[in-house]
Amino acid sequence: MAFSVRKARLSDAQEIASIHVKSWDSAFEGLMPERYINSYTLEDRNSEWLKVLESGSESVIIVENKSRLVGFLSYSESEDSLGTLVLSKLYLCPSIYGKGVGYLLMKELESKAKAEGIELISLYVLDNNQAAINFYSKHGFEFGDGCQSEEFEGETIIDVLMEKRLLA
Repeated sequence: MAFSVRKARLSDAQEIASIHVKSWDSAFEGLMPERYINSYTLEDRNSEWLKVLESGSESVIIVENKSRLVGFLSYSESEDSLGTLVLSKLYLCPSIYGKGVGYLLMKELESKAKAEGIELISLYVLDNNQAAINFYSKHGFEFGDGCQSEEFEGETIIDVLMEKRLLA
């Protein structure tokens, strides 16, 4: 399979939203309450991605295969820590898992970070999502000192900080 990487355009919003919802359903099944997962609809995600792409609040990179979007990530510079990029989302079509698309996205992110003089990439990952933790660990991320939590219908959803220091 031939994959190409490029910056997302406004016209990609609907495909990004679709991947986001499908991947969210697949990746978090059994890890978070089903009603929480289902509360993020295609309509909501489409609106979210239109706003992100229109405002430029995050940089969005996509991967295509034969002009079909198969994965994306979004990131921004940290407002709190100079020299840090925050990876906010990385989602792939479930049918493409294990085909190297996540690797391509991470390679592109690191290349952009290094070109901008970034020293650290940080992200939050669901504490019980071992597949994602393994993926990020394989790419050089380590657990940092931080977490975020949210209550949903009596259950606590916890995201833990992972960081990767980039060498100059």
